[in-house]
Amino acid sequence: MPTRHIALFLLVTFGWSWGFWSIPMLDHRGVHLSDTLIRLTRGGTPAAWGPLVGALVVASVRGGFSGVWSLARRAGRLRIGWRWYAVVFLTFPVLVGGSAVIASLAGVPAFGGEVWTQPIAIPVAFFYILLLGGPLQEEFGWRGTLLDPLQDRLGGLGASLAVGAVWSLWHVPLFLFPNDAAPYYGKPFWGLLVTLMSISVLFTWVWNRTGRSITAVLVLHAMFNLSHWLFPALESDLAGLILFGAQFLAVGLVIARDGVSLGRRGEP
Repeated sequence: MPTRHIALFLLVTFGWSWGFWSIPMLDHRGVHLSDTLIRLTRGGTPAAWGPLVGALVVASVRGGFSGVWSLARRAGRLRIGWRWYAVVFLTFPVLVGGSAVIASLAGVPAFGGEVWTQPIAIPVAFFYILLLGGPLQEEFGWRGTLLDPLQDRLGGLGASLAVGAVWSLWHVPLFLFPNDAAPYYGKPFWGLLVTLMSISVLFTWVWNRTGRSITAVLVLHAMFNLSHWLFPALESDLAGLILFGAQFLAVGLVIARDGVSLGRRGEP
């Protein structure tokens, strides 16, 4: 992909998302805005769809309808093998849940409370998160559009860190106004930066080893968000530090297994 298309993706993605997120940010800072604009950013704000919009724009510029269809077809790549389904469904429950368990052994409460009394809510939450809580809005952009061109230039590890940094910066406006949507935004930004840069390595590894399956990274992203809902480890400093260590350990194991290419073996 030419550099100009990477730039176009970033321009559309950040312009769309930061444009919509600027509305509650300005309102929070006392700038008078119309009630229509304020209502637009409550509930299902369009801001989160920026990466998908950017991906669709680039796909259409590069190949018209066939380019968009090619991007969409990757979501139908379901045959990734049961081992990889185990990886995408279990990686973050093990990392986040394990960190919460270890912290709880030290006397720190790090479990999701009421959710465990209504287990039927868990699969419902999974599908809600998958479709409306981040994965669908983001993964066609971060992995489906941005990752491979950067891997061509920087290699697997370098591209992972670059995508993780962009992914983090995209969230910056959420730190600038009250937001209860996730536990990360009340914390220092560096925590999100370190987290997304490290787990981006895991996302790249899954992407490469599953033949560039959008479905695989969609599920992996959904399980990351769901795991933080089930095990709110970030509400405890101890659990959060344990989680950082667990994520770094997972990244180290992946690199030890497949090298800094993160399993990339060319186009499938």
